[in-house]
Amino acid sequence: MGTIRVNKIHPWEVDVKEAIEIQRQIVTSLIPMPPELEPELIAGCDVSASKGDENIYAAVLVFEFSTMRLVERSFAQGKATFPYVPGLLSFREGPVLLSAFEKLKLKPEVVIFDGQGIAHPRGVGLASHIGLFLDLPSVGCAKTRLVGDHAPVGEKVGDFSPLIFQGREVGAALRTKPNVKPVFVSPGHRMNRKAGIELVSRSLRGYRLPEPTRQADILVGEYRKGKIEPPKAQQQSLF
Repeated sequence: MGTIRVNKIHPWEVDVKEAIEIQRQIVTSLIPMPPELEPELIAGCDVSASKGDENIYAAVLVFEFSTMRLVERSFAQGKATFPYVPGLLSFREGPVLLSAFEKLKLKPEVVIFDGQGIAHPRGVGLASHIGLFLDLPSVGCAKTRLVGDHAPVGEKVGDFSPLIFQGREVGAALRTKPNVKPVFVSPGHRMNRKAGIELVSRSLRGYRLPEPTRQADILVGEYRKGKIEPPKAQQQSLF
């Protein structure tokens, strides 16, 4: 049994109309406050699926925040029960992703998601939605913009421009590598924009993506392709 307790804030067996209504309801539960303490453990997660395949694969990796040393990894797979609908991907990916979190032996204090936080049409992207289920500080770091506009971003690593959607600041376009497109950072749950940018920036190791989600992206792809055997893929402590 893992150390993470998953809150059952709503059922997953819903249709598109019900899913949209759930998002409109739970957005009021998001807390726009940063973590109180410096995290010791930080997690990164990602989800993968082949086009036309209903199988969903998820990976969660836990790192020491100060050294960015990988200390645990967990994987899960399952069948999608919700259609592919932009803006509602957390209903498709969430159950399998939460299964991977539940297998962890270590409990991270903050999670970076490869996806959106409040930079979402209804303010509930993957980082916000799953952050509520986990009740952990969470931040979204997406490769592409879903909503909002921003001014040009400076060329230095760490430069950012606020992301504005419907007159509200919902995140930032952040330069993480010179001469490479910025990423889009937005608070999830128990997080604000400033803290989210700082966490992502301090998790960089010379690549466009922060190390936790960069490695999660690589490993979930290997898991989906069968390069990581199921017996090893349940969970693995690397201490």
